Amino acid sequence: MTRQIVALTDTVGELIRFVVPPSQSYDLTVIPELLRNLSCERLINDEAFDSDALLDTFAERGVEAVISPKTDRSIPRNFDRDTDRDQHWMANVFAKIKEFGAIAIRYHKTALSFVASIHMVAGVVAAR
Repeated sequence: MTRQIVALTDTVGELIRFVVPPSQSYDLTVIPELLRNLSCERLINDEAFDSDALLDTFAERGVEAVISPKTDRSIPRNFDRDTDRDQHWMANVFAKIKEFGAIAIRYHKTALSFVASIHMVAGVVAAR
């Protein structure tokens, strides 16, 4: 059983919201749930989320999407390289969560216990 999370953080790397996608599914499938009732001006993400459909969704909502393009993209597109460098805040969130061993090795047997652990760890990390 593989457990992963798709997370949303703020500009200083604090976890705002996360979703655990169903096993063996693409991360993009949970983006609508993750962004529901969210208003923001800019969203920074990595190249795994470089999808024309997702970029169109952001454009419709008036959100600037800063997503580095995949290297195998047939039509190259421009993006803000300076803002893209702020991705490290996202990576820092995952690094802090993975400091807790049971999360890092995905020890949990059910999705519910995994989600509960992420909530607990996020609270501990935020309190530091």
